[in-house]
Amino acid sequence: MPKKEIIDMLNRALEMEHQAFVQYLSHAELVEGLNSEPIIAGLKEIANDEKGHQEKIKELVGSYLGGVPSMGIA
Repeated sequence: MPKKEIIDMLNRALEMEHQAFVQYLSHAELVEGLNSEPIIAGLKEIANDEKGHQEKIKELVGSYLGGVPSMGIA
């Protein structure tokens, strides 16, 4: 598989991770009511996991493959 194709696929994955990150944080902002704190904390924890995935993919694209990581959202 050509390197450009690999970079394109990883950038698509990066965009999906970014979308998930934004989605979980947005949902955390909308939760309210009794006992909402654990739900908000859980959503923020998942968002942080997604952020970690983004960092790994950005490193693969930029450092290892010499590409430019995408800043888009899927």
